Amino acid sequence: MKKKLMIGLLTVVTCFTLGSTSFAASDMTKTSNNTTTENVKVAPYASKDIYRGIFYSKQDHPDGNDIPNKIYYSEGFLSGWLTLVEVRSASFNSWIAYYEGTIN
Repeated sequence: MKKKLMIGLLTVVTCFTLGSTSFAASDMTKTSNNTTTENVKVAPYASKDIYRGIFYSKQDHPDGNDIPNKIYYSEGFLSGWLTLVEVRSASFNSWIAYYEGTIN
């Protein structure tokens, strides 16, 4: 009789132990599934390096020294200032000015 009582008690304790463990696991799973920030993709800080040549007329800029040192550049949702790097004579009537910088 004592043997059957001990087996019965062990069975009940085992059921409660397993039951509480499985409830705890499902509760944790439910909590992590309800957390929406885990599924949200955050875009990294966007920036882009730009190197660009722009033609200027020698009629408007006779000696090349009056070409702007900085220009504002935008592409899509990115924008920023580019700095003059070099000026070359492209032809007898135009200059080509090279600008570079990072837009974000």
